[in-house]
Amino acid sequence: MKSVRDLFTQGEKVQRIIREQRANRSPGRSPGAPGLNCLVLGGGGREYAIAWRLARCDSVATIDVVPGNGGLTLFTRTLGFDVRDATRLEQHLAASQIDLAIVGPDDLVADGFGDRLRRASVATVAPSREAARIEWSKTFAKELMREAGVPTARWEALRDADAARAALARWDAPLVVKADGLAAGKGVAVCRTLDEARVALGTPPWSSGALVLEELLEGEEASLQALVDGETVVALPPARDHKRVGDGDTGPNTGGMGAASPTGVLPDEDAQRVADALIGPVARALAARGTPYRGVIFAGLMRTRDRFTVLEYNARFGDPEAEVTLARVGGDFAKLMLALGEGRLGEFVREHPMRFSQRAFVDVVLCAEGYPATPKTGAPITGLDGLPEGVYAFHGATRGTPAGGFVTAGGRVLHIVAGGATVAEARDRAYAGAERVSFEGKFYRSDIARGEVVAA
Repeated sequence: MKSVRDLFTQGEKVQRIIREQRANRSPGRSPGAPGLNCLVLGGGGREYAIAWRLARCDSVATIDVVPGNGGLTLFTRTLGFDVRDATRLEQHLAASQIDLAIVGPDDLVADGFGDRLRRASVATVAPSREAARIEWSKTFAKELMREAGVPTARWEALRDADAARAALARWDAPLVVKADGLAAGKGVAVCRTLDEARVALGTPPWSSGALVLEELLEGEEASLQALVDGETVVALPPARDHKRVGDGDTGPNTGGMGAASPTGVLPDEDAQRVADALIGPVARALAARGTPYRGVIFAGLMRTRDRFTVLEYNARFGDPEAEVTLARVGGDFAKLMLALGEGRLGEFVREHPMRFSQRAFVDVVLCAEGYPATPKTGAPITGLDGLPEGVYAFHGATRGTPAGGFVTAGGRVLHIVAGGATVAEARDRAYAGAERVSFEGKFYRSDIARGEVVAA
């Protein structure tokens, strides 16, 4: 016969199991409720921007984010389970009646989450794994550009660092060394001498795996994102990104230190024409191969003296480009994404032509000490409640605290995003906001969008 203590102990164990199971079960929603139930996969600044834009659509009922970040808990339902837990994800899709899913990070796109979500009968903004090769294989992207007749820099694919060292005899400096696969925006080394290239080839991520050597193009960079549904290509507002960690484009590459939209390098009125010329041929080539693309293609462009040239493609929204461009997309963004996810983008834009807001937006990224190498985390963040009017803190790498505050949880901690009638006005507001926020080791570039203001 069990003792009273055993009975209490057993009861506590059962209650604990019940609590754990409830915590891991999606709350669910009643079928047939009005409005779209949306799911965003990821937890950085890009995903914050996507959710923020969805939250401003009358057609949206709910927004779930997996795994999310500290700031996203303010206006979405974040679920901290492992997004790669297929059973858990499928259970959530069914229980929560998800209508629309948008996949944010490059690794999830490359791992075929677009295929997985579509198999669950969810309208999904993400290409198939095969079509996403335009990002996760630089060699494939270059071959596709050659096949489609898209201008790009001279290049050579190599199987590993040893082969690349031998190939340097065929190259003159300056040149670019690129990791063939995903590298979180840090797989590009601009080498001014052949000795710098040799050093890069002995350093991760270039020291292991396939590589691409590429001619260094000189000019002005621009970022162009487009919605692609088979052979239908619809341009989004262009932007200008700042990749290097230091002022004046110095130091190592990062995931992005800030951005501005619009940009004089690629004016809004030229966006569709350039997308038709530089993204359209690739979309048609993929469709002809039997791997039609459905999602976002991001083209990194270089404007030289006589034309635009494609530096690379990404298979998702840019970061920090999403933070400054999605706010400029007119109309109901959620319905636009649903049409893309359901494969009826062409029909939708014929009835609802794409419109760009005339307002400008600037994003200044606040980074943690140590970024882009190993950032220090856990620092309390203050000043978020004192931002000027019209200035937003898009959380990139934050974690909530029991007291209701936030601490740093990664390298690119916050995106301070501001709008204005001009880029100059938006820039002034963004920097005013950046100065209000504090955490130990905070740093940021002081010249984001300066070139846009000077050119104007």
